Amino acid sequence: MENADDNNLTNRVDEKKILTFKEVSELLRVHRSTISRYAKSGELKSYQIGSRRLFKSDDVWSFFENQVAQECVSGEEGIKWQQ
Repeated sequence: MENADDNNLTNRVDEKKILTFKEVSELLRVHRSTISRYAKSGELKSYQIGSRRLFKSDDVWSFFENQVAQECVSGEEGIKWQQ
């Protein structure tokens, strides 16, 4: 029988999922070189462990949510469809 501490640790680990380059590129549906460029520029937060670069899922989703298309922000989206 598992105790409450084991369940809490398991839940915290599940919340903090670690992703590889391949997983991030598949999740965001972009090429691995695009992920590499964003990571090297600091736009997408990453962590270096040995020779591997890893990503927290929370950081990936924060990065994604900040990538709002300019036409959606400026209100020009409707104008493009009317032309």
